[in-house]
Amino acid sequence: MSLEVRTRDATTDSLRRLRHAYGMFPVHDERVENDPDYFQHGREKAEDGWLGSAGVWVSDADDRVVLIRHPKAPDAWGVPGGGHEPDETLSETAHRQVREETGLHCRLTDVLGVRRKEISTETDSDERIFALFVLFSGVCVGGELEVGDDVLDAQWFDSRPDDVLDFIEPQVQRWWW
Repeated sequence: MSLEVRTRDATTDSLRRLRHAYGMFPVHDERVENDPDYFQHGREKAEDGWLGSAGVWVSDADDRVVLIRHPKAPDAWGVPGGGHEPDETLSETAHRQVREETGLHCRLTDVLGVRRKEISTETDSDERIFALFVLFSGVCVGGELEVGDDVLDAQWFDSRPDDVLDFIEPQVQRWWW
């Protein structure tokens, strides 16, 4: 079975399991073309079982939200999250990333949205892999806010920050309308 078929089937199965656990949520399909080296890196990860990434919109009892600044996007606030590891579910990825990047523990409450990407190269659009990028909502249930090794900053917000990543903008608008 080709890697394209395996990743398409794995992402379809992951979506089915997420819907079973969390109900319906929006899925946005995207086609992206990566440069050949970056695609090869993703291809190698997919061969090992990588499904994509997961992030969490974590709130607390005071209606604050924890956001982070990441070295790859230092000028904008985003949610704790990152890459899936083989042998974990995307929910487990979300929990691990929140803990690693913020020191917090959360309970996932919902899936806010999913981007399902069909990824090919700029030079060969016939070779492709599929990946999911899941945005969960969650509630902080413990831990103390600490800036993890992989992030530049982590803070609680009770009002909208100036600069946020495009991917979370719809949730920012819903939260702080």
